[in-house]
Amino acid sequence: MVGAMSRDNRNWGLDLEARQRLGGNVIVPRLRAEMSRGELGSRAAVSTRRLAQVEEGKAAATLDVWVRIAGTLDESLDDLLAGVRWIPHQAQSNPDEGSYVVRRRRI
Repeated sequence: MVGAMSRDNRNWGLDLEARQRLGGNVIVPRLRAEMSRGELGSRAAVSTRRLAQVEEGKAAATLDVWVRIAGTLDESLDDLLAGVRWIPHQAQSNPDEGSYVVRRRRI
């Protein structure tokens, strides 16, 4: 299909800031576990390329990928998805519209 996005290139409406926040939520526990990106990818059945895209905020992951990463890192989905949430718009004309809200990390 011409112009169709592959599954790996869809960002599901997440802007760069949100994707980077989620990527950081993977990097921190991975490094804490002293696990390489390749090891996490292998154990979670996620390609190293795909994992790099998620960690670097270049692409959003699907639920099945988040579940495998969470299980491999022994983290909850809540922890991996922390700081990003969906706020639906109240517009009656298009109930599918909404916005992602990103909470900044405290340093």
